[in-house]
Amino acid sequence: MGNKDEQDLRFLQLRFIGKILAGFTHEIKNHLAIVKESAGLMDDMIKMAKSDKIDSRQYLDIIHLIEEQVGKSIEHFTYLNRFAHRMDLPLTKVNVNDCMEELIVLLHRFANQKRISFEKEFQKDPQTINSNPSMIQFLVFNFLEELLTTLDKNSRILIKTEPLNGSVAIRIIPKGNILDTGTEKALCSQEIIDYVLAMLGGTLSKQKDGGEAVITIPVAAS
Repeated sequence: MGNKDEQDLRFLQLRFIGKILAGFTHEIKNHLAIVKESAGLMDDMIKMAKSDKIDSRQYLDIIHLIEEQVGKSIEHFTYLNRFAHRMDLPLTKVNVNDCMEELIVLLHRFANQKRISFEKEFQKDPQTINSNPSMIQFLVFNFLEELLTTLDKNSRILIKTEPLNGSVAIRIIPKGNILDTGTEKALCSQEIIDYVLAMLGGTLSKQKDGGEAVITIPVAAS
């Protein structure tokens, strides 16, 4: 792989990270907006109170709503923190299910915008593998973004993990009508995809016209 291809890969990785951060910040802003509105409502209720008899249930409902939004924000920060630390080491122990769960959560906003839902069917008690988790996520993201661009509204994307001949298979299965099968939708070129697969020691099987993609990652790094 030449210097230009390596530069392209780094650029695409930065684009990937930027999109994850953009989705994350929008989600957090939404949660904080609800917290602000709820706090303002509680303030108005206190100022408008005409007697000592206050309906505590209304206040409790608002407090519970605030707690719920804070909890969602903490959950998103936890996933983003894990996502960031995936890049600390190029080779480490990986739970593929955790990697896929992070992507689903962090791409939730983009799927909602397209009215597309994620489904998951993860292998129970998955075997830990030695690989590059950030590259696995980058590779899967490429196919997820493609489907988010080409699938019709109210479609679904199933992400499935399962053991396969000494490897872990990640199946990305679209469930809906493909509206666009053009070439401009691809995040990166086939050459870069092949390079990442070689780096991971993995394989790719993909149906034509935006169909199912199957990525296999060996349990032990090559």
